[in-house]
Amino acid sequence: MVNMDKALSEISMRELAQQGKFEELLQTAEKLAQEYPNWHIAWHYVAVAHGLQGDHERAITNFIKALEIKPHSVKALYGLSVSFYSLKMHEQAISCLLKHKELHGSEFKIAFNLGINYSELHLIDEAIEAFTEALTFQAENEEALYFLADCYRIQEKYETAIELFLRSLAINPQNKLVLHNTAVCYKYLNNNEQAIAYYEKVLAIDPGFFRALRNISEIFIEIGETDKAHALIRKAAADYPDSKEINDLYAKIFN
Repeated sequence: MVNMDKALSEISMRELAQQGKFEELLQTAEKLAQEYPNWHIAWHYVAVAHGLQGDHERAITNFIKALEIKPHSVKALYGLSVSFYSLKMHEQAISCLLKHKELHGSEFKIAFNLGINYSELHLIDEAIEAFTEALTFQAENEEALYFLADCYRIQEKYETAIELFLRSLAINPQNKLVLHNTAVCYKYLNNNEQAIAYYEKVLAIDPGFFRALRNISEIFIEIGETDKAHALIRKAAADYPDSKEINDLYAKIFN
């Protein structure tokens, strides 16, 4: 009977989390943790409730409590990794994800989140390996393609980056960050025509996108189309009146 009660309680807590009823979830989980102090699932959902409310310090404490009771709980390991990431404790997050992978094998969310945490630590080779693995599970995942492409951009492997950015754009042509970084790669390949085309796509979506305004203006100055640059810089100056970068671009035109 106790096992049946626990099973129903776990379903109830999962549903509360899915419905966004975080305070009710916390109250329920804390009550169950008092009633069944050695039940790791109760402590897990206490942690989940705190995490969903943004209190990751308390979430970590309770995920660790769940793991003390059941050291191989992959749910708690993954939840703990999320809270560590939220607190920018990336090395600890990676440790949890690697342990999860050791116990449960790989899957998209584990490989993807490893890539994100490696990227935050500027471990680009490791991030590339992780994002590449994530794509073996979801070959056309927009975000994984973007982040993998950006790793190659950082490594100055611009052709490879562009191939991956374009695959991401095939899924979502309106992603302005992907469009912007595609333009950046074309610029580094000295393909100003394509760089301009992609910066213009960014500005068609978001006319105030600062980096696109700045970068396309620099290209127009470089190729001698100062009238186009002036119009864009005037727009940027109106949106960002205190920007030293924009003032410097003005100086380039008029000097």
